[in-house]
Amino acid sequence: MTKAVNLLINKKLDSKPEKKNLFNKLSIIKLIAELGSVSVNDIVKNLSLSLPTVNSLIAELLEDNIVRQFDKGESIGGRKPNLYRLCDGLFQVLCIELQRFSITLSIMDNNQNIVAETVELDNELSRNADNLHDITRIIDQYLLEKSVDTENLTGLIISMPGLINAEEGTNETFLHDASQSITAYFENKYSKPVYILNDVKGAAYAELKFGLAKNTRNSLIILMDWGIGLGIVSNGEVYLGRDGYSGEVGHMPFIDNGELCYCGKRGCLETVASGIALVNNAKQEIQKGELTKLNELHKEELDHLTPTHVIEAANKGDQFAINQISKLGTNLGKAFASLIQLLNPELIVLGGKIAKANELITIPIQQAINSYTMAILKEHCDIKVSSLNLDSNTIGLTNYFITKYLSVELLQKSKI
Repeated sequence: MTKAVNLLINKKLDSKPEKKNLFNKLSIIKLIAELGSVSVNDIVKNLSLSLPTVNSLIAELLEDNIVRQFDKGESIGGRKPNLYRLCDGLFQVLCIELQRFSITLSIMDNNQNIVAETVELDNELSRNADNLHDITRIIDQYLLEKSVDTENLTGLIISMPGLINAEEGTNETFLHDASQSITAYFENKYSKPVYILNDVKGAAYAELKFGLAKNTRNSLIILMDWGIGLGIVSNGEVYLGRDGYSGEVGHMPFIDNGELCYCGKRGCLETVASGIALVNNAKQEIQKGELTKLNELHKEELDHLTPTHVIEAANKGDQFAINQISKLGTNLGKAFASLIQLLNPELIVLGGKIAKANELITIPIQQAINSYTMAILKEHCDIKVSSLNLDSNTIGLTNYFITKYLSVELLQKSKI
């Protein structure tokens, strides 16, 4: 975080007008972070401030190198309004994306500039909180190799699967420690603000802000990786549920007396429609002697088969891999049919590694939806593969962190 923002946030104020001035400045900064760029009229409209007050505050923020004028906006007749955005590098966020068998690290600023390039490394996520020490070693090595000055870091955002209570900073599924939250552990380690977010909620947030779900009111974002997760956009906002546990579609009962799921129940959707199911089924069939391009993999790769291996083989025309993905898609489509009839979404966005199978996964999904969904509901629901690239999760997480961080600061300043 730049010195300019640091000085602004930590400035000691005595009088009520000074405190009000600071509160309004932070509100403007948060609004720009949320919208990307604003005009004076946008600020007046959204924050209910007078035009003279906004002009005065913008002038001070320009002088402090916190905002900058960068363009002219659209106008319906008359002069085009000046547009303002935040200066580069005001906030620098370390994004930690934990997946079942990997960790992705990157640092991005408030204007989507890469401060330290993205790396993906092996790390098996476990329920045991001792895994936190392994994760911090990986982070420390990353910061060292990228020559990161941690003084400039605003904070950390952690994205991961599991039952996450973002407000309490806990995960009931992974890295669980009854004596200390995950956020408290990292705050003690790095002396920075830390926020945690379920991975599919992060994907939903990114789609709502920057992707296909932008300008939608009621959409579903399906993250298809090793597991299967659901992000719900309801009335234009990401729906969390009471404790933040909404969207655990992967653990809906799907097969009577089915396989044992890692959650402890039998027959969950994830046991037949997830990256884990795709890999397990492929391995079982290969061991029975099925002919497939996957047999050309080295033994070590075959032992550590991933959904990406199966998808790459399918995209090259391997019929075995195509059939495996088709079975997966059929099960997913049947589950999505229930979601469509329950939630009546206008759009379903498919994301994650399995979505890279494109038509090989979307066609069986659509066919199953056609078979199991009422006609009027399916006709008003589009299904699309996410258009966001690999950096989009980082962009979404960075934006989430900044707006959350400023919301906390504004709440604290309102109590002074």
